[in-house]
Amino acid sequence: MANIKPFRGYRYNAEKVSDLANVMAPLKYNIDDDQKSALYEMDEHNMVKIFDGKSYDTDTDESNKYTRAAEYLKEWIRDGVLVQDDEEAIYLYEEIMEQHGNLYCNTTFVALLELEELGTDNIRSCEEIRELSKKDRYDLLAATNADLSMISCLYVERNKKLLNIMLELREREPEMVFKTVDGLIQKVWKVTDKDIIDEIVEGFKDIPLYITDGQTRYSTCVQYRNYMRANNPLNTGNEAYNYTMVALFNSTSDGVVIMPEHRKIKLPRGFSEELFVASIQNHFKIEKIIVDEQDDSMPETMKKQISTKRLETKFALYHEGGYFYRLTLVDPDYIKKELLPEMSKSYCGLDTVVLRKLIINEIFGIEEDYDQLVSTSNSSVDCYNSVKEGKADVMIVVNPVKVEQIESVTAAGEKMPFRTLSMFPKPMVGTIINIKED
Repeated sequence: MANIKPFRGYRYNAEKVSDLANVMAPLKYNIDDDQKSALYEMDEHNMVKIFDGKSYDTDTDESNKYTRAAEYLKEWIRDGVLVQDDEEAIYLYEEIMEQHGNLYCNTTFVALLELEELGTDNIRSCEEIRELSKKDRYDLLAATNADLSMISCLYVERNKKLLNIMLELREREPEMVFKTVDGLIQKVWKVTDKDIIDEIVEGFKDIPLYITDGQTRYSTCVQYRNYMRANNPLNTGNEAYNYTMVALFNSTSDGVVIMPEHRKIKLPRGFSEELFVASIQNHFKIEKIIVDEQDDSMPETMKKQISTKRLETKFALYHEGGYFYRLTLVDPDYIKKELLPEMSKSYCGLDTVVLRKLIINEIFGIEEDYDQLVSTSNSSVDCYNSVKEGKADVMIVVNPVKVEQIESVTAAGEKMPFRTLSMFPKPMVGTIINIKED
């Protein structure tokens, strides 16, 4: 079972902070110094200073961005900038956004989750973990002893009991309301009623949780827990380090938007259209789709032309000019039969697996240098502009992964490739903080 519980979160003090929008930070890792500087200038208490602060050439083991993060956290609590709630609560957190002309309300429960090793039936990691960023997150956790951001977990509920509780709670007056600099409306409710908390806790006991954002942070928390247990022979399992803060969102909520991860590709020897068209026909039906070259609707047209509600694989590839190629996989069993017989059919059918194996590896010849030549973006417009500006040779538009694919791949004990899944919107950093205090 997945064990959750309420906690006394830390939140920004509206009496000390003039505008909450100026102290929140987006959930981004390794943002560049210009972006960090812009956040620093918005407010001296912007959470980026703790969550992903600047590094300097003069940094040492004793003085660096992690030690500074710990100092800022202690200082802001001491000065009353961050204050702890008086009562334990499960929080209701809502982000309201506009996407393609539609209004979405993504509402989640925020609670502490008892840590388990990844790969259990209760808590399932959706994507491969990037070891590159794991040390960074561990060093930050060890320095601050705090969950500064929420790990996003998707749950699939058949009877909608939890969803109905959520909808009822939304009718109350929220504790916090503010709008981020990019226009997202943020609301927070504090749920302290014991009967409601017990009902929520009980409701999650038989529901698997799928980590859709924060696999690395979760793994880091498990590593930190194991270290703390090893150094605490009296460990009971109830200590604060045995838990981490999560945002739990319902797959049937109308505010859950699964974003595609489009590809931008730089080819060392350039793009040969003739060779590509000849080679792609081994596995795909290829169609040339003409679009008005003067019309900036090319990225949106590409998305519309490959959109499908079925479990079929379609891509759109653009290189130059007023057209693109629509690619439809003709043999969905090929990868399972010929390339990855040890993997499940669900894994082999993921668009990201098909794209990498049959196009990026086989046709473009990109393997060991994949990370240097292939990048991703949720924005097809961003990819299109990269090609237009010569930063990429081709862009490939993909469809978002489906919930049933997440369920089936993780049920097989497998993880989707890195950059398969992206949920939007992501919880803002600093909305609620959990300090691992006993």
